[in-house]
Amino acid sequence: MMEDIVWKMQQRSRTLQDYRKDIRGLWQDEAAKTLNRRYLDPHEDDDQKMIEFLQKQVQGLEKTNEELVKAKDYALEAERYSQQVEHFLEREKQEVKQAYYSYDRSIEYYGLTQAELPNIHRLIQQANRSCN
Repeated sequence: MMEDIVWKMQQRSRTLQDYRKDIRGLWQDEAAKTLNRRYLDPHEDDDQKMIEFLQKQVQGLEKTNEELVKAKDYALEAERYSQQVEHFLEREKQEVKQAYYSYDRSIEYYGLTQAELPNIHRLIQQANRSCN
């Protein structure tokens, strides 16, 4: 869209400058020289600078748009990775929860085993005495 605007401005400027060239031979009195010097010549210079600036601006906007598209793609990719990390984190939380549960059960069984050791020791001694 901006390219169209710049192109139209170039065409209008070129049309004006072509018209000035066409009438240059016919229009050479003092008033024409003053008008050219004060208005039309500076307009031609300013017009060219403006068109160059607009072309650079269009290029800058196109580059910015490309970078925005890349940034959007990177943001989508980061979102996908974030979702994967969340999934792995949730799975690891479940694994840790299961590990704590297993640890607590092993402590409980260890305590029960320790509590039964005197009984086991007593039963072994009884068995040894009955065999003698």
